[in-house]
Amino acid sequence: MRGILRAIPSSYGVASPFVFDSVNDLAFSVRKVNSAYSGNCMRIRRSSDNTELEIGFVSGDLDTSAISAFCGAGLGYVTRWYDQSGNAKDKFNTTAVNQPVIYNNGFTLRNGKPYISATSTQWLYLANSYIQSGTQDYTFFMTYEKNITGNQPILVDASSEYSWLDWGIDQYVTASNFITISSLYAINTLYLNNTISDYDVSTEIFRNGVSIGTRGGNTSNGGLRYLPSNASRSATILFSEFIWFKADKRTTSLDMRNNINNYYSIY
Repeated sequence: MRGILRAIPSSYGVASPFVFDSVNDLAFSVRKVNSAYSGNCMRIRRSSDNTELEIGFVSGDLDTSAISAFCGAGLGYVTRWYDQSGNAKDKFNTTAVNQPVIYNNGFTLRNGKPYISATSTQWLYLANSYIQSGTQDYTFFMTYEKNITGNQPILVDASSEYSWLDWGIDQYVTASNFITISSLYAINTLYLNNTISDYDVSTEIFRNGVSIGTRGGNTSNGGLRYLPSNASRSATILFSEFIWFKADKRTTSLDMRNNINNYYSIY
């Protein structure tokens, strides 16, 4: 029988300022990104007996020691990744075989930071599809790596309102709007994607701090539910942070990109 354990809460000793304190929609990370957030980082399930444990932060970082002690020589699966925005839009998966991995007798590290690993049959999702209105500004940031080239959708919704991200040369930012980027994403390479949209003026994609494509205003809604995609994907995706603002953050996006890159050392 599966039980749920709770780790002893730890203090949050991260230096300010928190550049993501204004996040108003979605915020997922293996670090604490919102100073007002007082909850845990994620809930994990260990392979040995399917017991689950709430995992918090230590000095603003994922409590990897608690995960190691809990999972031992086995695997630790992410059953829920908590939304730090304050909107409680957690990403989760209740189906054991489809839960991504945070620990496999050790962590998948990139530059010393732990990443969640999702094969083509593993993903997390929102309880309800998130619809981004075609008449709404937005900005998002995502860290990830893939191990197979070609079309590997990262953000996707099962309906006709979708956002693909990393779909070949044409990057779909809504169901009917795409940006033709300057070059494909490579395999086994860490990326920070930052997409900024002023819906009636332009949408622009920055990859590792460099603009790789832009288009005019949007004409349709976008949608996302799964992270990474639950369909049309063969790659294993590593990811560690996903933050979405319902606002055009062009004026502060450089500071935000620098904050992410300083932490993860992506480029």
